Amino acid sequence: MPIPRTPSRRYAKWDAKFDPTVISSRFEAIKSEAQARAQDGLIPYADFDFTLADLLDKNGITGPDRAKYRAFGRKLLKASYRHTQSALDHIALGLKNYFVISYGCDPNVLDQIILFILGYTPTY
Repeated sequence: MPIPRTPSRRYAKWDAKFDPTVISSRFEAIKSEAQARAQDGLIPYADFDFTLADLLDKNGITGPDRAKYRAFGRKLLKASYRHTQSALDHIALGLKNYFVISYGCDPNVLDQIILFILGYTPTY
């Protein structure tokens, strides 16, 4: 019969595993590799933000509305690094519907963002 994982037992295990010197030495050991990966991972997002800003300017989207479209674009961009064709098509269409219904985004602008990220606009 399994022993229940009570909060006090969980804390005791966490406390036993938490050793600041071990954690510090592990972070120091991987610092240079982590910095290189961060550089590689952050550059595409920064480039995307600049291009998306131009696209939103062309469509006359200003102020707080830009955040909705930026969130949509970033979610789709992140998905594009993790999924391929068919799954990505479903994700793009699902996100588009979600942002249109929930946030009142313009579907034509979302299609332009999808086209920029994927290179095509998926259909149902």
